[in-house]
Amino acid sequence: MIVIPMSRGRLSGHFTKAQQLAFFSADGQLQKLVDNPALGGNCADKSAMLNLIKQQGAQIVLVHQIGERMLGKLLDAGISVCRPRERNGSLQQLLNDACDTRLRLLDTSTARPSLQHQNKGGCGESCGCGGSGGCHHHASTVPQSSLCRPQHCCSDEVHFSGFRPQK
Repeated sequence: MIVIPMSRGRLSGHFTKAQQLAFFSADGQLQKLVDNPALGGNCADKSAMLNLIKQQGAQIVLVHQIGERMLGKLLDAGISVCRPRERNGSLQQLLNDACDTRLRLLDTSTARPSLQHQNKGGCGESCGCGGSGGCHHHASTVPQSSLCRPQHCCSDEVHFSGFRPQK
């Protein structure tokens, strides 16, 4: 399953701020279009978005911009994350880019810092999760040195699973 966060019929500029999540089969057929549960913007809402993606069996998500904490959570869940060549490319181009392992984001240094979360005090009530653990403020991300680097060859069979080693 490939997930494309959509706003105004295009790849959203920021992953958690997308209006909808479009779920596609590996052969490019739209399976489901869902309103993004993270639009509330708090940690619990973002956790609901992540849970929805996992429940739908997503194997890869496309992003233009994504925060380092969300990227780390997706990678930790074994979900590959891809930044397509062009944000405004056609749907077919986006789906083709999803199959290109050279476009995968492999560590959190390729994402935007989660400054807003830090400014809100992490797991406190001010971040909206009420200390429920929905934001996983104290969870650490996997350091770069523990990530594997895939090799890509056009004749290789493409798999949609994450590249991070399972713990």
